[in-house]
Amino acid sequence: MSYSYPAKVNVPPGLRTLLEGLSRAVVKRRPDYISQFAQLYFAELLRFRTENPTLAIKALVREFNATKGRPN
Repeated sequence: MSYSYPAKVNVPPGLRTLLEGLSRAVVKRRPDYISQFAQLYFAELLRFRTENPTLAIKALVREFNATKGRPN
């Protein structure tokens, strides 16, 4: 089986930042179940965004990981 990939993939704005933030949290916390951790991480990030609606995505993820990016 052969797959053909596009030469360039357009990544939506902010997606890379979100995935990098999640990746850093996973490396730091080393959860047993990454998919469950990701679900909790993004749920908490959404709550954090409602509390900080003026932060740009990079600042939002950076601040979240520094203060609250620790789902249990």
